[in-house]
Amino acid sequence: MEPKVSLYTAIRNTAVAHPEENALLFMGKYVIYRDLIHKVDQVASGLSRLGIRQGDVVTMAMPNIFQAIYAFYAVNKLGAIGHMAHPTTPVKQMRRFMEKTGSRHLLILDSFYDHYKPLLADSMITIVLASPVEEFRLIKRLGYRVINRKKLANIPWRNTNVVRFSSLYCKEELPEIAVINPGDTAVYLHSGGTSGEPKTIELSHTAINSLGDKLPFILQKDNLEGIHMLAVLPMFHGFGLCMGVHAMLIAGGTDTLMPKFDPGKTIELIKTNQVNVIIGIPSLFASLLSHPDFAGEHLRHLGWAYAGGDIVSPDLKQRFQKITSAFNSQAKLLEGYGLTEVVTVSAVNIPTDSAPRGVGKPLPGIDMAIYDGDKQAFCGPNEAGEIVVSGPTMMNGYLKDSEATEQTIMTDETGKSWIRTGDYGMIDSDGYVWFKQRLKRIVKVLGMPVLPAEIENLMTSLAEIKEAAAVGVPDSEKGFVIKLYLVKEPTAQTAVADDTIKQLIKSEISPYAVPGEIVYLSELPKTDLGKIDTRKLETI
Repeated sequence: MEPKVSLYTAIRNTAVAHPEENALLFMGKYVIYRDLIHKVDQVASGLSRLGIRQGDVVTMAMPNIFQAIYAFYAVNKLGAIGHMAHPTTPVKQMRRFMEKTGSRHLLILDSFYDHYKPLLADSMITIVLASPVEEFRLIKRLGYRVINRKKLANIPWRNTNVVRFSSLYCKEELPEIAVINPGDTAVYLHSGGTSGEPKTIELSHTAINSLGDKLPFILQKDNLEGIHMLAVLPMFHGFGLCMGVHAMLIAGGTDTLMPKFDPGKTIELIKTNQVNVIIGIPSLFASLLSHPDFAGEHLRHLGWAYAGGDIVSPDLKQRFQKITSAFNSQAKLLEGYGLTEVVTVSAVNIPTDSAPRGVGKPLPGIDMAIYDGDKQAFCGPNEAGEIVVSGPTMMNGYLKDSEATEQTIMTDETGKSWIRTGDYGMIDSDGYVWFKQRLKRIVKVLGMPVLPAEIENLMTSLAEIKEAAAVGVPDSEKGFVIKLYLVKEPTAQTAVADDTIKQLIKSEISPYAVPGEIVYLSELPKTDLGKIDTRKLETI
């Protein structure tokens, strides 16, 4: 695929080449590529009638349903910028997001109208409401209306600033494909940034296409027709948008859409050969392994599994492979590495690796190195420092934040640009990347660096421990000490004694890593993406 085209053109090229292949699957209903591009074109026409033009910004805060896909590519066809946000973003935060991005149009589920109706106090804002079942039979539509009747009752359809998504399907003359510079910004995504502070990241058409085009390499399979990707990671996240949705659509495969992860439904889809590839965060795979129906002959349909977005414990990978290999599945739980500033994945282990290591090797066309910020020099093999990334997937920058952009994008003595990731790691002599820790999460105890991830991995290797999180808390004598939060496995009869844990950490890691306090919780707080919310734990 030629990456230097618009995102819309990239999937349109697939539709021309494979019009009858299945593009999307949602709630048992398939949409073929010809119909997908037809729907996208109609929605683009409808959005054009709403006044959306090239360079405008459209906010989309929807889960993974048909309309989210149609809208995303329709916005791109018009040359507008897709601003992706969490569907339950607090209304005050959404107002700030829309003001910052200059967005006047918000696309949401109709059942979220009450949540966002305060935005209509600004007469310049238009809210487009989508029903996830509008393309389904009457019985499903009626069922949805009954379940959500209270939420739908107060929608003021006569208000000209409230629009039904179904009214966007315009059969009139369709707008021409906008002439775009593929290096221009196509998408705004929100992220913590490499510094841990909230940022709005600008990603170009080329960046997203360049990474999406790597999917056949990642899977080590050229022809992906008939292969189903579980598209459950949200589109407001680079991992979900690019690898979960876009990559399969430019490769001619099928996205199996799931608005919210459900391990039982996922297993049913595996049984019917409608999920062959799963990408997700570690907690997703932990949920699958905990489900009583995960193990079985149906796993022969599962060919690939990739985890990213958080630390993947060795125990999780071992348990996953033990079950899949027992039922003749070729799927190993392979680990990768990436960040939103380079769309998402930059390095990954691939299925043909005889012995996967670390977070894999850099993808073709992407360079990774280790940088010593103090010495302002690149490190050699097996030397630890900050991970830096270069290549066509690099962001254009942080929106309206030139200072942060300059701090994150560095230029070496040859003029080559690199993203400073804020992550601590190394690259071994064989070219494998090893992620050690977020630099911001490294805890200095008596001046010695302690890596919480090492403690967490050691803890979750114990049969009695389900989850673990280690954070640094201020200490008058040591500067910081470790506070360790644990969740006991439901099957464990008793908790592991504090003294046993401390002695284990001391002998396996370091005396500096021994926690000053150990706290058991029923569950660990999670972020919207399902990651352990270490920032919240630091404030407890």
